[in-house]
Amino acid sequence: MTDEFFIGCLALMVATIAIAIALGPWTRPYRIGSVARVENRFGKPAARSVWLIVAIIAAASGSAILTGLRPGYAAPTNQEEMPQ
Repeated sequence: MTDEFFIGCLALMVATIAIAIALGPWTRPYRIGSVARVENRFGKPAARSVWLIVAIIAAASGSAILTGLRPGYAAPTNQEEMPQ
């Protein structure tokens, strides 16, 4: 298993968990410091939006990693050319 595959799948799992937190009935994840401050100041819908934003970012990152999308200046290293 390559590192990219592992990290991409891990990011997609985080996205799934964040979506479940945003849509589910749980209250414990809303006690996390920054999310709790958002909930205290703006209410529960805004805190749910924070979890959805986390899910969107994690899903986009995981998808980009799994598809091999990277900027033009970031070329993967060739393991055969690396000195050992």
